[in-house]
Amino acid sequence: MLNYGKILSKEIREEKHHGAADPKQKLYYYQREDADYLFHVKFKDIDRFGIVVDYISVAKTRPVLEVSAINRRLDEQAEAIQKRVTFLLEEFKLIEMDRQNKCAQLRSYPPHKADNAKYYYEIMLDEGNKAHFQRYQYSIQDKRYEKITSQFTTETFERLVDELVKIIA
Repeated sequence: MLNYGKILSKEIREEKHHGAADPKQKLYYYQREDADYLFHVKFKDIDRFGIVVDYISVAKTRPVLEVSAINRRLDEQAEAIQKRVTFLLEEFKLIEMDRQNKCAQLRSYPPHKADNAKYYYEIMLDEGNKAHFQRYQYSIQDKRYEKITSQFTTETFERLVDELVKIIA
């Protein structure tokens, strides 16, 4: 299997130099597709040491069509995330398995608490062939969720991408 993490970090650094940013949000968009996977990464900044990520999305280009196979894959994928994605600030826990809509929601648990807020990662699994990663902040005082960026070393970013690919493979 290709080391997609290294490929993406190299291409994203090159993409940033081309200036494909959204001027309103100062975020860059990166997309890569090959015969097997489609990648989307929205990021704020990258250098040779790290990356500030808004979200990462990895999808297989060939969908799983049979409902029972999708639900079986979702169970396996959720378990794999909980066992293998243990290198971030918090470990993941399955929050919801929605078999009717063929998706699963995992969040880092317990969430980090600081300054009257809770912080957590979230991975959404869709139809057994897509994983979407992002981070949230919940304001306890305002009772409001807000999507925030994640700061990763290059090594952690590459490892996360590779784990997401392996999990949906």
